[in-house]
Amino acid sequence: MSALDGGGRIADRAAVAALGWAPGTRLHLEAAHTHLTLSATPDGTLAVKNHRFLWLPATIRHRLGLRTGDRVLLAADPTPQTLVVYPPSALDQLLAYGRSASKGSDR
Repeated sequence: MSALDGGGRIADRAAVAALGWAPGTRLHLEAAHTHLTLSATPDGTLAVKNHRFLWLPATIRHRLGLRTGDRVLLAADPTPQTLVVYPPSALDQLLAYGRSASKGSDR
């Protein structure tokens, strides 16, 4: 988990380091309705910033309803050099689905 700062930065060095991304690594961003996927690619439109910060453009933050201080879940997969960013709304939906699904179980 990491917090989004006022400038749209995510400062989780552990996830970036696990992927082997250094400052200047070019990234492709794909935005779905529930999450963002960042992948390393030579022709990416974004880049890892100094101190291994990730910066999310304002249009993407607004699309996902991200605000300053929101905590996002980061899921890094080193093999394909991919990082998935889940906003609070996606986590709320997942947890609500899990609770409603468990109500119908025999437990």
